[in-house]
Amino acid sequence: MLIYHYTTVDTFLKILDSKAIWASDLSKMNDPQEFTIGIELIKKFYQEKFPDLLHWFENDRFVGLDNEQLLLGCSFSENPDDLSQWRAYGDDGKGVVIGIDRRILSASNTLTIPAFYKEDERTASFVHFHKVIYDEQEFENSVKELLDNIGDFINDTVESFKLSIGLSRLACSFKSDFYKTEREIRAILEHSKRSDIYLDESLKKHKLFDVKFRLSQFGLVPYCKVNLSNADASSIQTVKLGPKCNISKKDLEFMLLATGNKDILVSTSAGQYR
Repeated sequence: MLIYHYTTVDTFLKILDSKAIWASDLSKMNDPQEFTIGIELIKKFYQEKFPDLLHWFENDRFVGLDNEQLLLGCSFSENPDDLSQWRAYGDDGKGVVIGIDRRILSASNTLTIPAFYKEDERTASFVHFHKVIYDEQEFENSVKELLDNIGDFINDTVESFKLSIGLSRLACSFKSDFYKTEREIRAILEHSKRSDIYLDESLKKHKLFDVKFRLSQFGLVPYCKVNLSNADASSIQTVKLGPKCNISKKDLEFMLLATGNKDILVSTSAGQYR
C-alpha cells in the first residue's frame, strides 16, 4: 500500500539525497490542538468509566499532566492528488507528492527484541502507523473499547503499560474534522523525555534514534530522521509533479536516472489551477 507525502521540490531533492524523512514533535505541528484534543476527550471517557481512579490518569507518564513521552510524527495521506494539500503542503502546487511503500519504510526502521536464546530474537519496527480519526463518535467507540477490555491496570504493571500506550496512541490518531479532507496516515515514533535516557551512559546505547532540534515558527522543534530505504529496497515508489510545478516530467525522469533512482515512477497531477 502506498501513502503520500506532499512537499516542495527542494525538500524532495534533500529526501532523495539523505534517503530519509523527518518526524517532528507533534506538539509543534500546524494544528495547535494536536494530541491535546485527543487527550481531553480520552480523559472525559476515562472519568466516566473509572470516576474514582483519576489519580492514575493524571500521574501516568504517557498521558498524565506531566507526561514524559516525546511523540515524533510524519504526515502522509491516502490521497495522491488533492488540491487542498497541494496548496497547504505542496508549495501551492509547485511541489511534488511522493508515493511511499509503508511496508518498506517500516522494515527500514527496526530494532532487535532480545530473547534468552539468540535464535528466538526477532526484529520489529519502531515506526507505528495510525489512520487518523476525524469523527468524534468513532473515536469515542475506540477509546471505550480499550477501557472496557483492559485488566487490573492499578495493580498489574503490564496492564497499566498496555493502557498507557494504548491511550497515548489513540490520542495521536485523533484530529478535528476540519482536517478530514486530508485523509491522513500518520507515522509515529515514541521516545522519552526522562533525563536518565540522556545522562546515563548505560541507557544511551538503548536509544532507537538520535533526537535533533531545529527552529520553526512554532519554536524549538525536536525531530529525528526516518529511514526510507534499506539494503534491499527503497520505499519511494512514485513521484507526482504538482499542478503548477515548473519541472518537466522528462527532466525529473533524467535526474532520477542519473542519481540511481531509475525505478521511481513519475507522473503529473490531473488538476490545474492558478
